[in-house]
Amino acid sequence: MVKAAVLALAVVLPGQAGAQEASDASVAAEHLPSRLECGRAFLASVTMLNSGARSWTSADALAAGGGADAFTETVRVSIPEGIVVEPGQTHTFRLTLTAPEIPLPSARTAWRMAGADGEAFGETASQAVEVPCPPRIDDAELVEADLPVSLACGQGYAARITMRNAGTTRWTSREGYALGTGEDREPFGVAARLLLPGNSAVTPAAEHTFAVRLTAPTAAGDYRLEWRMTRTGAGPFGPAVAQTVRVACSP
Repeated sequence: MVKAAVLALAVVLPGQAGAQEASDASVAAEHLPSRLECGRAFLASVTMLNSGARSWTSADALAAGGGADAFTETVRVSIPEGIVVEPGQTHTFRLTLTAPEIPLPSARTAWRMAGADGEAFGETASQAVEVPCPPRIDDAELVEADLPVSLACGQGYAARITMRNAGTTRWTSREGYALGTGEDREPFGVAARLLLPGNSAVTPAAEHTFAVRLTAPTAAGDYRLEWRMTRTGAGPFGPAVAQTVRVACSP
């Protein structure tokens, strides 16, 4: 009997050539929070090394582990258009993480590279994050006030009031913090709320100066100006800043 020997030949098909260009990534550096108080934001960054055999393009991204992250609604941070990360090169991804408004004793943020098909590859940049929620205490102190004692009818005055954050919360316009005015503001043409700049945050122990233009009423008399810090939904807090202004009109 003649036995035939069957030889198995390994053939690399054209469609399999790309498999040799494996995708891989290593964590080169990470800047992730280990503790983040409720509602606080953190500018995070993750630097990934292209340790594979193919180039990364805008089709590649840093993706949230499991498709979601407790600290951001962003699930993919793509490489910018026109940038190519060759094997052996690194790229830094930046994103803002914001703690939820509930305490989380053992939350975690995790990020990994993903291709255009959504498949993750390489190492994971991961960090356990404690999210405490300390008591919210709104309080304020008057540092100084430049307010008029007397004005002529129709006279203008550039008033300034500096307040210190004496509480545990951050003051931002987004969270509804402002310097509120009393009922006697209308004769002076003052807005009901002196707002903080949109991009500013007054942290505990920090100070902020509110500037307001006053225009005296056209009727003589004694008027009362009053301001107090306030937060939308919670009401006023801290001491009131008050000043009686005598307005006199020329005969």
